[in-house]
Amino acid sequence: MFDINAKLGPWPYRPVKRLDDLLRGMDRYGIEQAVVSSLSAVHFLNPQDGNEALAAEIAPHRDRLVLFAVVSPNFALWREDLVRCVEHYEMKGVLLYPNYHEFDLADPAIEPLMTEAQRRRLPVCVQVGLEDPRRQFRPYKTQDVDPKEIGNLARAYPDAAVVALGLKFGQPELMGEPLPRNLFFDTSNYESMEALETAAPRFSADRILFGTNFPLFNLLANVDKIRTAAIPEEDRLKIAHGNARRILGL
Repeated sequence: MFDINAKLGPWPYRPVKRLDDLLRGMDRYGIEQAVVSSLSAVHFLNPQDGNEALAAEIAPHRDRLVLFAVVSPNFALWREDLVRCVEHYEMKGVLLYPNYHEFDLADPAIEPLMTEAQRRRLPVCVQVGLEDPRRQFRPYKTQDVDPKEIGNLARAYPDAAVVALGLKFGQPELMGEPLPRNLFFDTSNYESMEALETAAPRFSADRILFGTNFPLFNLLANVDKIRTAAIPEEDRLKIAHGNARRILGL
């Protein structure tokens, strides 16, 4: 299996599992490789501080862990940081947090970033949400990204693979149907009875990626979504690892 959506780093609102826990879980549940990004970067003024700390932490495990760069177009030096992430740390994709970093996916400021991602053939992931707003105890609530905005982003940049992370059941439809060929979504928060049995024929198994959103979500629960789904074995293999490897060129 290939996890397209794992994160590492502290979370300011509760204790979370760390690198050793991820590696043990991968061994236990048959996850061969995982994309990881910095959870610290969500809250840092400059996400690059989180990117570089994570690159150093996972350096001995690059055979199993694939790095994605957290980038904010609000930060003036994002381009220089992205170049360093790709050329020095060999990061293979970009992860955006419009809600936490306070930018709009339709803002003109996103255009240079998306153009650079297309040029470098970097998948662009957009995290819909990290916590259900109803469970956020702090006075301010971080709302989810509107799925429609992610659909519009993919249509505006057809040469970039755009991956919506953390969509709930019933939300892929909100990205606008038919989904464009370059738009994908992961399984991390996609939950309902026979969810994949419904999604695979409706949206095509070619655009669904196995994701766990470790450490904020349960690793085993997401593994079991794939293992227990009553779908053709060919579709299961695409979702479990084939689609992610294809998008990343691995």
